[in-house]
Amino acid sequence: MTSSSSAYLDGPTIALLVGGLVVAGVCAISAINGRPPGRLTLGLTWLMQAAVTAYCAWYLVRQLDGQSPEGPAWELWAYLVTILLLPALAIIWAREEPSRWSTVVLAVGAGVVAVMAARTAQIWAGIGLVPGA
Repeated sequence: MTSSSSAYLDGPTIALLVGGLVVAGVCAISAINGRPPGRLTLGLTWLMQAAVTAYCAWYLVRQLDGQSPEGPAWELWAYLVTILLLPALAIIWAREEPSRWSTVVLAVGAGVVAVMAARTAQIWAGIGLVPGA
């Protein structure tokens, strides 16, 4: 598989990638309009948190089933724990400081989750590894 291949993007990864970008877009538009976190932005972030939890559980089941990542397992799990914590921490921030900037934090968190989910799939498939390292 070449580094330009997108064959590593499976269904759950695509769902989290697209979902994260949609949540980031909705939150960014809300922030641009000067709105504090509301039912829509917090609700979408909670939905993304549920999706991330399922995504991490999916990787856990895969490893318990005997499959292993092509890349380093510690790096895979570092990414998974990070994306598991990001939406939760963004929600806590938004609840503690309900300002326009909290909506920006929700948007950034969702965007980072989307990118890190794609990178997690790359680590699993062994894409982007330095040969001999």
